[in-house]
Amino acid sequence: MIAVLGVGIMGSALAHDAARAGLPTIAWDRDPQHSASLTGDNLRFTTSLTDAVRNADVVVTMVPDADAVINVMQDLGAFAAMKSGASWVQMATIGVEGIERAIRLAQTRPEIAFVDAPVSGSRGPAEAGKLVVLASGDRERAGAETQRFFDSIATTVHWLGEAGQGTRMKLIFNAWLGIVMEGVAEIAILCDTLSVDASRFGELAAAGPLFPPWALQKLHKIIDKRFEETEFPLQWAEKDVMLALSAAGKARAQLPVLKEIADVWAGATSEFGSYDLSAVYLALRR
Repeated sequence: MIAVLGVGIMGSALAHDAARAGLPTIAWDRDPQHSASLTGDNLRFTTSLTDAVRNADVVVTMVPDADAVINVMQDLGAFAAMKSGASWVQMATIGVEGIERAIRLAQTRPEIAFVDAPVSGSRGPAEAGKLVVLASGDRERAGAETQRFFDSIATTVHWLGEAGQGTRMKLIFNAWLGIVMEGVAEIAILCDTLSVDASRFGELAAAGPLFPPWALQKLHKIIDKRFEETEFPLQWAEKDVMLALSAAGKARAQLPVLKEIADVWAGATSEFGSYDLSAVYLALRR
């Protein structure tokens, strides 16, 4: 059985993917309102955290940040309620300090395997079961049930070494996406300023090797003003940029572009935080 703790945009997609693949799945969230969309074949929602985890072979955490992970697993008792031999698969993006807190908690019960496994991909790939898993930890101890779960949600699973390496790779992925997204938004504004058709620019750029498909999709989202069709919320992207800068420590002085993006995005989240990442365009225009 798979237990998914935290069923927002990504967690609900993970639960549906696992159930669709035939894995008995139970979902839990601190907000019971999420239950409406989480029923069906092989899938049920529970308001009891103990009920969610006690018989699960794999317990997945997909909550907003490190404090929420520790709250659910330690303060609310999910980790203590897990059965011996199960696996805790931590999939939220919680930063280096956050994953180290999770690892320390996991070490208090060595009979439970711990896997650090954030994912690359947003709502669309998640709902289609086409994420990329950046896994780290003891692959052998994680076992067949964990692998079956990964197979249900992802096209590719990369095992990157000891626990914590998955999180470090995810921070680099999201820092890169942040830099690309800021560039797309600024190019869209330059198109506006120079009275250039941004769609035409996108056509020309897509014909060459310099414009990744994801960036082109975001450009068209800006052109069509589909900012409320949220695939990856701006507030999450801003959080991830800050986590990357925090992990960089003293080296953050050598990351001036990322620092500037963090400043711009921090000012945008109060108004546009729940919108898609592409809404950084709106913040720049403002």
